[in-house]
Amino acid sequence: MHTYLQKKIENIKTTLGEMSGGYRRMVAAMTDLGFSGTMKAIWDDLFAHRSFAQWLYLLVLGSFPLWLELIYEHRIVDWIGMICSLTGIICVIFVSEGRASNYLFGLINSVIYLILALQKGFYGEVLTTLYFTVMQPIGLLVWIYQAQFKKEKQEFVARKLDGKGWTKYLSISVLWWLAFGFIYQSIGANRPYRDSITDATNGVGQILMTAV
Repeated sequence: MHTYLQKKIENIKTTLGEMSGGYRRMVAAMTDLGFSGTMKAIWDDLFAHRSFAQWLYLLVLGSFPLWLELIYEHRIVDWIGMICSLTGIICVIFVSEGRASNYLFGLINSVIYLILALQKGFYGEVLTTLYFTVMQPIGLLVWIYQAQFKKEKQEFVARKLDGKGWTKYLSISVLWWLAFGFIYQSIGANRPYRDSITDATNGVGQILMTAV
């Protein structure tokens, strides 16, 4: 147990070091590129190096929130909810494409959803979304630090879990689900274990992305 805690503390220290390194690398790159070069790099990460099939995939999936509003309401009733859904979809697609700008859309999505959850009193969703909101800039800095660069282009390197890794993170997910389900049940939540399983899968997924 003592060794495990030491290892986790070292992992956290490593992540903090990578955040610091990522921030310095980002500032240095922006200084070297200048304003116009930085804007071009952001533009390229958002729009460049995408095939026709990828554009079609992005536009079709991204249009779902709009079409759902028009089909069921015949007009856009909930602009905020639609933007929240749209940024969430774009974030997931950008992650799959290895684009650092996924964290921008993830941050927008998290902030909007956090506000909505606070207004509705969804405490489980508030906790999960607050965690995601905090992790977006952390994830971006770690991503920048760990990325392999080819000139001005980032290359995303995906990682795979072995059997030990699957066992470890599935166990963490189950413990997270049960612990937070009990907490939500104790404060009178209507669906404690349904909310907590969302917390567990989202939380562990973010940990894997950030490699804490």
